[in-house]
Amino acid sequence: MINEKQNLSLQLDLKWQDDLAHYCDRYFLIKTNFWRDSYPAVLDYQIRRAELGQVIEVDYKPGDLLSDEFSQNNLKTIPLKKFDQYFKGAMPITPVVGRFYPRGMIEGVAGCFKMDDRPFRVVGKTEDTLDIDLNHPLAAFPLHLSIIITDIFDANQQNGGRCNEVAETITTQGPGFQCLLKSQSTDFFQGMPFLRTIEDDDAVFYDAVDSKPPVDQVAIEQLKLFFAHQLKDNTKILDLMAAPDSYLPEQFTLLDVTGLGVKESDMQQNPVLNHRVVHDLNRSPKLPFEDHEFDTIICSFAIEYMTQPQKVFLELSRILKPGGKVIISFSEHFYQKKVIALWEDVHPFERMGVVLEYFRQSGQFENLRSESIRGLIKNDDDPFISKNAYSCPLFIISGEKIK
Repeated sequence: MINEKQNLSLQLDLKWQDDLAHYCDRYFLIKTNFWRDSYPAVLDYQIRRAELGQVIEVDYKPGDLLSDEFSQNNLKTIPLKKFDQYFKGAMPITPVVGRFYPRGMIEGVAGCFKMDDRPFRVVGKTEDTLDIDLNHPLAAFPLHLSIIITDIFDANQQNGGRCNEVAETITTQGPGFQCLLKSQSTDFFQGMPFLRTIEDDDAVFYDAVDSKPPVDQVAIEQLKLFFAHQLKDNTKILDLMAAPDSYLPEQFTLLDVTGLGVKESDMQQNPVLNHRVVHDLNRSPKLPFEDHEFDTIICSFAIEYMTQPQKVFLELSRILKPGGKVIISFSEHFYQKKVIALWEDVHPFERMGVVLEYFRQSGQFENLRSESIRGLIKNDDDPFISKNAYSCPLFIISGEKIK
């Protein structure tokens, strides 16, 4: 039995689903203990009696894991003029149905104040009014929480550190933002969402910069672990918008991997590529491959630079075998001069909703899944660990071509 003098490391997987996708948000709580932190009642009892590596699973009815359950009183209609279009600066923000915004943008509405960063969602709109939902993004969902104790170690002393409210830690700052509104389309694409700061030729731009993604090694290892569970030998893979590094795990030795990218020298450095195709997707989304050619398509740390994603996703469906899988991954970090405008405009968790919308609009995919990984610590030799000890969060969206 775990005692008050011991520290724990936990892996917490929060899972739910709707009509569109299955969702899993994973959070690593590196240091927690019973004398300082607060656990939901059922978990407190089970964790104290658990052993290292044991899996604890708990199902929660809608609202039970949150500070507030879903309430009809949190569905409000407000004058459009109460939405502060200039909340973030000189450029006006037009509210979009389905999008999330901080409550500070609707100052003067009961339960909201200027510095309030809790989310609300626009669920309807007229010329003069907004229908808003102040409920927690997860309030309407039954939730499944899976916990693994990954380490148990003695506490050096019982003081200092931040008190963790465990339920709040795993349910705030994003989980739920990736869900489309009642499985309907969210108009992420109004205006000019695919403009970039620099519209010069991509090949010229990337020839002058380091093409390696601005993410740390721990995030890359997490992506490799994900691929290790998803892939198998004797698989034909397309690495879309390929980089110098491979994110495929080393244990696979019989993969047939084709890289497609704008920079030949980058792909020459990639050790797992069997074939290399120089092609600029943003100039021509038509892919130079036969129908049903690949088992799996991966796109790692690059989807945010794609300017014609709707056309590309139709092409991915064409060249993928029935039942084949597309796996899209990204993080919070990117080249700002080449990222699409939409990417910077939405919350990191909403970006998963954007990619889910790419899948949904194509009409060619099923078994959609959204996964996030947060809370890990960078390696000790990471050159930027002094600026931020936490590893880059990792976001992964996948879907299977309809058979």
